[in-house]
Amino acid sequence: MSFQLYKTRLKCLFRNKEGMFWSYLFPILLASCFFFAFNNMWKIDSFKTISIAYDSENAKEDTFKEVLSGAKVSDDTPMFKITYCDTTEARELLANDEVEAYIVGSTDPVLYLKKNGLNQTIIKSFLDSYRQMSFTVATILQENPNAIQEGLIDDVMHFDSYVKEVQNSKSPDSLLIYFYSLLAFSCIFAANWGLEEVINIQADLSARGARISVSPIHKMKLFICNIAAAFTAHMGSILLLFLAMYYIFKIDFGDNLFLLFIICLIGSLAGLALGGTVGIWVRKKAEVKEAILTFIVLGGGFLSGMMVADMKYIIASKAPILGYINPVNLVTDAMYSLYYYDTNDRLYLNLSILCIITVMLCVASYVGIRRKSYASL
Repeated sequence: MSFQLYKTRLKCLFRNKEGMFWSYLFPILLASCFFFAFNNMWKIDSFKTISIAYDSENAKEDTFKEVLSGAKVSDDTPMFKITYCDTTEARELLANDEVEAYIVGSTDPVLYLKKNGLNQTIIKSFLDSYRQMSFTVATILQENPNAIQEGLIDDVMHFDSYVKEVQNSKSPDSLLIYFYSLLAFSCIFAANWGLEEVINIQADLSARGARISVSPIHKMKLFICNIAAAFTAHMGSILLLFLAMYYIFKIDFGDNLFLLFIICLIGSLAGLALGGTVGIWVRKKAEVKEAILTFIVLGGGFLSGMMVADMKYIIASKAPILGYINPVNLVTDAMYSLYYYDTNDRLYLNLSILCIITVMLCVASYVGIRRKSYASL
């Protein structure tokens, strides 16, 4: 009997075209947008040398000219392509957008820009760094004119590190935050399935719930079968999204895919429990419950870095408690720690907290369903 209820509900879920779109197709479309928008953003190979004009005719001492010409992004890629000319020609080049900026060289170089942008920001940051270094050297020489002979100037001009950096085999990749957040968001998106199953068994929210309430089938038994069917259908969407990321977009999720699958399982259960709890304890119309649940899930995705990657680090430094009670962040952080860290301590911490939250939500849902009763139907 239970298996028949499970199979029947599973067929109903797969016939729901709207639910299939939001669970199966929409995450893949979103992953496609992430891939094409951010794929080459952090790669050095995509950097293009910045064209600038430089006027140093009136400069008596111009060390900045040598600094500019020696700046490189890599051994084969210079940072700047410099056109040496007078001020009049430099203005014309800037006005015709043939250069990003022009600089008038002197002991204190002056930068001229036509508009704001990434390249202009790079040029200004480079000039600010040079000015800061020049000020430091001038201050040292003013206090100690013998600093050149003593080698202090060389110490200032070279950035030696006294901290030994040890890295594992994985290099940091900001792009992964977006894909991990999307996968975690898709897991917690099971909350909508849990909310729908709760609405379907409540007589005051749907006609189907009224029929179920007067049927001889035990409400809790039917609810468990429906939740199991929703969990199965939702895990199918997670599997499809993972296959698309792994084989089509070539996202590197690391070597331990089994633990990644466990994270997705627990995350989906947490999502179902969250939707069930909101559906049972929020005593409002179905539309209001859906709006509240959407706000919770989307808010969790935002705080986990799905919309802005830096938000994850802001929350971790300013309000870490939000990271520990946000299911989307817990799933994201578990995936991230599985990829980067050599040990699984942080992974187990995130999964433990997520399991505790899931159990608490399940208990709250169970208690809420047991308390539901109707004076009349």
